[in-house]
Amino acid sequence: MQTNTPNLERHMLRMGSIAFLAGMAIFLVSTILHPGREDPTNHPLVFAEYAEDELWIASHIGQFAGGMLAFAGGFVSLFWLLHTRSESGIASVLAWMGLAATIAAGSTLAVLQAIDGIALKMAVDSWYAVPAADGGEKAIAFRVTEGIRWIEIAANSLFRILQGSVGVIFGVTILASGILRRWIGALGVFAGVATIILGVRVAYVGFATVGSIEDTVSTWTYLAWVLILGIFMWRKTTAKTMTTTTR
Repeated sequence: MQTNTPNLERHMLRMGSIAFLAGMAIFLVSTILHPGREDPTNHPLVFAEYAEDELWIASHIGQFAGGMLAFAGGFVSLFWLLHTRSESGIASVLAWMGLAATIAAGSTLAVLQAIDGIALKMAVDSWYAVPAADGGEKAIAFRVTEGIRWIEIAANSLFRILQGSVGVIFGVTILASGILRRWIGALGVFAGVATIILGVRVAYVGFATVGSIEDTVSTWTYLAWVLILGIFMWRKTTAKTMTTTTR
């Protein structure tokens, strides 16, 4: 099928492409600024590391901004493309499900960054400021900080599961619609499944998953998928026509 690409469609795709690419760039830079020397399961050491980090809040705001660019700009534009261009009723329904999952994942990301980036920082700073000689008060402050850490782990687990669901649903939608290359859909499904597995693992073992095989596979395949989506959506804005392809 070939149809002329209206200006609105071109602008939507361009917005989505920029949102995907810029969002991932901001997220990566912010993540590089995130401290990671200590074992995240060794709370006394890692809490001290967080307390000493002056860029903690800024790096988490950056992660939030980058993630929300991808969700609110990139995936919403992808939904629009798949919903309006697909001739498959199944693909259209799946696109709506993907949009719902995107909204849920973006909302959970906001909660996660509020807990991790702001609440946890305030807690570790309070604990760190208590003199070691005041053992009772320091122990209480430590337990409060650990409680916030458990809440962070819970939010992180659910975010990963929802993030993975976005990948699976939109990946299947791409496969069903034929709007983009089918291998892009397959990569989305793979990245999504890997991320869901990581989210379930986080629920059981917490941040012992950091640096694990499931963490590595999930992170890099999902990142690659989002970057590929951004590139292919931009390529569609430079063409005079949009051609449905099933390759």
